[in-house]
Amino acid sequence: MKVVDVAVVGGGPAGSSAAREASERGLSVLLFDHAHPRRKACGGGLPVKGIEWMDAPEEAIEGHMTSISFTYKNTKLKVPVNKGKLIRRDDWDFYLYNRAKEAGAGHIAERVKSLENSSGNWVINDKYKAKYIIGADGVNGFTRRHFMEKISREHLFAAAGYYLSIKPIENEVEFILGALPGKEGYLWVFPKSDHYNIGYCYNAGTPGMKEALHKLMDERWPGEFIENGKWKLAENGEIVNCKQFGSAIPSYNDPELFDEPVSGSNWVLCGDAAGHVNPIHGEGLNHATLGGRLAAKAISKGDPTLFEKYWRSHYSRDMYRAAKTKHRIYRSVFMKLGFALGRTPALFGMLAELTRGEYEGKATSAFWFKLPMAVLQAMFFMKHKELKNTT
Repeated sequence: MKVVDVAVVGGGPAGSSAAREASERGLSVLLFDHAHPRRKACGGGLPVKGIEWMDAPEEAIEGHMTSISFTYKNTKLKVPVNKGKLIRRDDWDFYLYNRAKEAGAGHIAERVKSLENSSGNWVINDKYKAKYIIGADGVNGFTRRHFMEKISREHLFAAAGYYLSIKPIENEVEFILGALPGKEGYLWVFPKSDHYNIGYCYNAGTPGMKEALHKLMDERWPGEFIENGKWKLAENGEIVNCKQFGSAIPSYNDPELFDEPVSGSNWVLCGDAAGHVNPIHGEGLNHATLGGRLAAKAISKGDPTLFEKYWRSHYSRDMYRAAKTKHRIYRSVFMKLGFALGRTPALFGMLAELTRGEYEGKATSAFWFKLPMAVLQAMFFMKHKELKNTT
């Protein structure tokens, strides 16, 4: 039985990026994934921050974001953007997967069901051998459960929604807050080339998530479900496809969970398997692709535990800050103040920088520091320059 340098379990963005990076670094690689091509519960937006190094071909891009808006009750704050991309997750994931194979990674179309260490090597499914393992098979997948404890439900987001076959009229990505008062999470609306990707993202177990999404759908596109996967529009009786999806996403409510190592002497976890998802909004694509590359880099140095140093130097600040501030940001008082004063130069400017990935300071501290100035500006009906020509 031939022994390869590294076996990568999971062919999503994290695993495919890891397999490609490892192959390009001269390592022999086996990439295990049984389900390509496939879709995932995701809005399909490549984030503005870090998009320069996120590889996405034109054929996987369904549009370019023109703006990102945040709505709370009757107040909407719309931030113009010019770098964000809207992708088809099945096409993009499959592209990254094929790029790994093109780089030299071998492909094993099997689900990993067993993993044993024998004579210093890992034996996978009783018939493949590797010196190192990169686990990238998602939240609480096989490798997470093998090497670490499962991520408990209290530290997960539930994400689900629909692909609604109605052609969008503009490329505005929307986040709707406060649909479930006092609950941590949001509804989303992502426009694609020929459909809307709409869904909810809340702490797992939050009551009323699906009902809140259905209410939004009925307000935007009045109609009803008539059969599995179909939505009938009330206005003209047209029946459109409405395919459902869903999954769990890591969302750590305790920053100390990021202190726990996600690597050992001959293994490393990355992406959702490592819990490397922003706890506030559940975005993890940039951390998955970068994390996969960093995991491969660590193994190429002969020490998987170097991953701890690498990922912490790149994006740990975002993770820790998000976990620390998640509960505060979703509080009703914070939302009410933020949106009531959000059009002022003091606060909208900070929101725009955060949305575009340009802000480097401590956002919550800056919010309270800027609040008095925002109140003064609101008294004089001052509005940020980017909002002066909008309604």
